[in-house]
Amino acid sequence: MTNQPDRLDRIEAALDRQLEVNAELRTSIVELRATAEALLQTVQIHQQNFEVIVDEIRQMQSDIRGLQTENRRIWERLERQDQE
Repeated sequence: MTNQPDRLDRIEAALDRQLEVNAELRTSIVELRATAEALLQTVQIHQQNFEVIVDEIRQMQSDIRGLQTENRRIWERLERQDQE
């Protein structure tokens, strides 16, 4: 029966170590969750910035089309004046 206390000591040590591992895992999970939330916020900010840039590009495209149309009108007037 001398093995019984040794065995109980080993079991108790294993349980203590398991408690330590569980605590470390909980800490890691909390840190990972915080990191994931920070990354999500960063992605959301980048998405908003991207949407603003896309809107600005669309506006520039519209402005360019308007300038092209105006340039064509001016060009056509100049051509008509040359023909007269």
